Amino acid sequence: MKKWRGLLLSIFLCLAFGAGVWWFIGGVREELWQSSIRTISESSHQGANALNTQLEKDFETLQRIWDNIEYVEKNLTVYEKMEPDVELYLPGKAGTEAGYGQDDKVAGFLSGQTGSRGIINSHISSVTGENVFNIYVRGFLEEGDLAYLVKEYRAKEIADQFTITFYDNNGFSYLVNRDGEIMVRSGHRNSNKTVSNLMDIIDTRENDAKAIEEFRRSIGSAHTGWARFNYGGKGMVLCFEPLEADSNWLLVSIIPEPLVREQAMQILKKTLLFSGTAVGLILLIVVLFYGAKMRENEVHTRELQEALNAADMANRAKGRFLMNMSHDIRTPLNAILGMTTVARKNAENQGKVQDSLKKIETSGMELLTLVSDVMDMTEIEQGQMILKEEKVRLSALLKELVDMMRGKAKEASLTLECEPVLLENDFVIGDAMRIRQILLNIIGNAVKYTPAGGRVYLSLKQAERTEKDRGDYTFCCADTGIGMEPDFLKRVFLPFERARNTTASKIAGTGVGLAVTKYLLDLMGGEISVESMPGMGSTFTVNFHFKLCQEAPAEVKVAEADKPQTEEKPQKDPKSEHVLLVDDNELNMEIMEELLGLAEIYPDKAFDGSEAVKAVQESPDGYYDLIFMDIQMPVMDGCEATRQIRSMEREDAKKIPIYAVSANAFAEDVKNAMDSGMNGHIAKPVDWESIDKVLNQYLR
Repeated sequence: MKKWRGLLLSIFLCLAFGAGVWWFIGGVREELWQSSIRTISESSHQGANALNTQLEKDFETLQRIWDNIEYVEKNLTVYEKMEPDVELYLPGKAGTEAGYGQDDKVAGFLSGQTGSRGIINSHISSVTGENVFNIYVRGFLEEGDLAYLVKEYRAKEIADQFTITFYDNNGFSYLVNRDGEIMVRSGHRNSNKTVSNLMDIIDTRENDAKAIEEFRRSIGSAHTGWARFNYGGKGMVLCFEPLEADSNWLLVSIIPEPLVREQAMQILKKTLLFSGTAVGLILLIVVLFYGAKMRENEVHTRELQEALNAADMANRAKGRFLMNMSHDIRTPLNAILGMTTVARKNAENQGKVQDSLKKIETSGMELLTLVSDVMDMTEIEQGQMILKEEKVRLSALLKELVDMMRGKAKEASLTLECEPVLLENDFVIGDAMRIRQILLNIIGNAVKYTPAGGRVYLSLKQAERTEKDRGDYTFCCADTGIGMEPDFLKRVFLPFERARNTTASKIAGTGVGLAVTKYLLDLMGGEISVESMPGMGSTFTVNFHFKLCQEAPAEVKVAEADKPQTEEKPQKDPKSEHVLLVDDNELNMEIMEELLGLAEIYPDKAFDGSEAVKAVQESPDGYYDLIFMDIQMPVMDGCEATRQIRSMEREDAKKIPIYAVSANAFAEDVKNAMDSGMNGHIAKPVDWESIDKVLNQYLR
């Protein structure tokens, strides 16, 4: 009887174990699938952002040209050199004074347009016969004639900018309109060269009609999302992301489903192999030693937990990087767009305009550095970075950087000194932009991480020549900053490594600047080293090896613009509404104050969550009509502050409208804000329309 009981127990345990393994495999497989979809969607989002950025930049370029339109007809050949694909269209005229040929389809499209700017769908150019699309700005010449500035993009060239490669270059992308018509297709080997509409590759005989209709509605509404369909008997995953730059287009990435699942299965197999090995060892120990060797079982269990913790730490590191990137990019974007609104609304007040422009420029440079570092890292990983060979004057380049950084050093209460540059051979052959990037990364870090009252010292020297046509140069940057720990010095040139978290240190950055610097020096055949001690500062030494240039290039002098006159903005009497503004960033606080000032609302201010809670506690019941709350703040974050306000025992605590105004803009952040008791979420960069909508809803 005991024998049968033991057999039945063994069978039951085996079945239970098998069921547990099956459940585990299913859960891990589904989680890996969802993780792959999120990765593809994020890559598609980055591709769409890259194209949006390019289009917006070109719109700004056209607008700058238009702002000087009185010179365009007389000096069109100059603009041709600056922007070879930009043309001036004059309705009713065959061409411009410069004799450019013009695309009949573009001219026909423009004849019915009334908007100030827009995008013209892709078509075959009547001039070049190439597949192109265009952007334009509209206005009137000094004589009153209607005119358009039009920039042309060749579909083949623009495709390289948005195409994101997935899974060993087996994935590819299309640009489509809301009807699914393909506007621009990549030159990828898997890209269908004949189909004209995305919906044509989704056969109703292979796919569910409801799923197709849902996909069609999502594309038509320009939503973000993903779908799975069969094509030619094989599954495919489609991730779609709308563009924003005055278009009705979407970026659609297509990846063969078997490749996605194969990658997930490889990870699953490794996980199962590891887990199976660990479980097998545990079972073997239990069978052989039963109770006497339980301690060994605990050791193996602890090792398994450590391995799982290591995997979890790697996943969290990726999450921290994405969170820092989102926060560090949205914060300067908020400053740029917000201060632009301030300048536009105070156009007559030159002092306010100039102050806004200065802050826009500062934030723009921060954003440019962040984006450039990440894009450089992507280019490096793909092995696509190529150095230019041009004439460079090293002393002038260093002087330019010192002049540029001296203002920042002064703002940070630092002393920036540069030893006189005395070079036997001042002119060399190299990539000026990349040399400037290397030096600026090092000097910028020294200024950024040196506390007030500190000192940054620079020098550039040339070694004695060992070769007739080449020279060795040594650049040194020494600071009295915070220094680095010995362990971090081993990782300082690795990508995405930072000594401190962005939020904790309030120092923005992606952690790729020094990695890019190291790679660029490797390409140039140079070297970089660092010596540092915590609290004692750091010294970076860079060795360049340049080909010498005997001929000095011509220098161009740029005239300084006249300084605008400053006018003081007249003060307005505040209205009766009481608004509380909560944000730890002074510039963001200023932007929100200016935006609210447009509605003659002058808010109370709190610089972290605890101050906001205190302000509500000490105010009379019903005093505050509206609260704008940042989320990511020191001392107490916005979600916790909202929960404490909602839990107060006072009549207005649960009624005060609280809106999140934050650079934390992932879907999870919005959900957390709503779960904490907030009424809505406004993502930075903030625009006036979003604020005005909330004011109209609660105060008007």
